[in-house]
Amino acid sequence: MKRLELHHWILIAMALGAGIGLPLNFAGESGAIDPAVVSTVADVGKGAGDLFLRLLQMLVVPLIVSSLITGVTGMGDLKKLGRLGGRTVGFYLMTSFIAIVTGVVMVNLFDPGKGADLGLLEAGAGAAPEIAGGSQHVGQILWAQLEGMIPKNPLKAAADGDMLPLIFFSIVLGVFISAVEHQKKPEESEGPYREGADEEIAEERSGAALLRRFFAGLFAVMMRMTLAVIRLAPIGVFGFMLYAAAGRGFEAFQVLGMYALTVFVALCIHAFVTLPLILRFLGSKSPVAHAKAMMPALLTAFSTASSNGTLPLTIQCVERSGVPNEVTSFVLPLGATINMDGTALYEAVAVLFIAQVYGMDLSLGQQAIVALTALMASVGAAGIPHAGTVMMVVVLSAVGLPTTAVGLILAVDRILDMCRTTVNVFSDSCAAVVVARYADTTAEPATE
Repeated sequence: MKRLELHHWILIAMALGAGIGLPLNFAGESGAIDPAVVSTVADVGKGAGDLFLRLLQMLVVPLIVSSLITGVTGMGDLKKLGRLGGRTVGFYLMTSFIAIVTGVVMVNLFDPGKGADLGLLEAGAGAAPEIAGGSQHVGQILWAQLEGMIPKNPLKAAADGDMLPLIFFSIVLGVFISAVEHQKKPEESEGPYREGADEEIAEERSGAALLRRFFAGLFAVMMRMTLAVIRLAPIGVFGFMLYAAAGRGFEAFQVLGMYALTVFVALCIHAFVTLPLILRFLGSKSPVAHAKAMMPALLTAFSTASSNGTLPLTIQCVERSGVPNEVTSFVLPLGATINMDGTALYEAVAVLFIAQVYGMDLSLGQQAIVALTALMASVGAAGIPHAGTVMMVVVLSAVGLPTTAVGLILAVDRILDMCRTTVNVFSDSCAAVVVARYADTTAEPATE
């Protein structure tokens, strides 16, 4: 009998979680079972899922630091790093913009907010979180993000899980380790010679090489730990699905169903049409084969709704798809922080939906402002507490909508968050394939 692979076990776990949770939710709502029992079961599922997610999150900081430093120092030529970084950021901006345009088109086709009962929505709305800086302009928020990229204390950024400044520091550290290791001795350059300089530089080179080997060893150990932790993925996925199904059921879709459907269709178009076409024509990669290799990471992203938490598994799956570590170690940690196709799409759709609910007929110019603001917000969202909600407030403010309207859509936010996180992770993986094809790497990605 053929042994089941990890993604098969994850699918089974998702089906079991939903198969147990949904009937429990229905029984609790109908009075056949005490709702407190259903709530307890949901909490137990969440506890199991949270334990698994904490194990993954435990790996993220050392994995990002060791991965980025190993990737940067492994390139040797800093010009190569510049080309790799430029292509990566360019790809991320391109796919995020396409995702936003897709979302805007779907909103105009579906009109999910037209005729919606605002009173009914407000009655079932969650309270919008209090957000520091919510009244700031877009430029102020984005400048704060740019400023926040530079950590005052890298160790504190690591302790707080503040990924963007940690990534910035890791890249800079990797650059200077490489610069010191490859510096020329006076005898190799045209500069003035100083007695003893050869020995000093040789010692500096040796120390930099030792640092490079240390981080390479740390990265290898972290990947081995990742392999051990992901064996528990089906348990964590089962817990999260049980929590989502038993805790929420279908109640959230009674009022917001059309809005959720619009987001879902737009995400599906981006995930099943746009990204596969990019994979085929820019990456020369079979979308089916790549999706199959990515399945464990995609299912984990869906259940945990965490791009950073899924990162260790994403790296493993993308390398299994044939992308060299030289590319994955740089592209994927960066993507898990700044590449948010699904989030950008979601924010654009949500703002236009809220505008329709309030009876505002946004012009093409105003919709373009929403698209541009959502693009900037998705790139700058990482590193801020409640980042998605903060940036939603920014986009709402850009077209004069009340920021408290965020509460109208919180009822379906969890399930849509799961969907958009999956799209975010898949987009990161596609970026790695495309960048690897055009990068000057020491290993070629596997071809079909």
